[in-house]
Amino acid sequence: MAHLLAGPDNPPDWCFQANADGQLPTCTWDGDSWHRSYDDGSMGSGNGMGGFAVVFVLALLVGVGVTVWKVSTARRMARSSGMDEGDATEMTLLSDDGFEATYLASNLRPQVPAPQPSASTADRLRNLQSLLDQGLITQEEYDTRRRAVIDGL
Repeated sequence: MAHLLAGPDNPPDWCFQANADGQLPTCTWDGDSWHRSYDDGSMGSGNGMGGFAVVFVLALLVGVGVTVWKVSTARRMARSSGMDEGDATEMTLLSDDGFEATYLASNLRPQVPAPQPSASTADRLRNLQSLLDQGLITQEEYDTRRRAVIDGL
């Protein structure tokens, strides 16, 4: 009797009963009657393997990104504290606590100021001439400083 009442909005009771493997059927209405099918358990699309691959690739990319960040940060810390950048890289990559050790060592060392670019000999001589022209130094001071600049070559 329930089968006679089955229609597109009223699936039969067997659409809600599991098979011997515990699987519920997929019931479809073809316009005239209901049909049921069960997943055959094959490893086709939709079994989650594609999702696993995506998660694996994402995890791999995150791991590589974190490693690159750690190495570049360790090298920057080493450079700013006067430590060897190669040693910082090795410590970060080859030991479990290498990044933390580099951080600690770089913060315990005094920061090394960046070297100031020295003026070229020509610039220094021009500056001396300018000081002389402005009357800020005497001819004798100019001659002494000029000789020192030239002797420093």
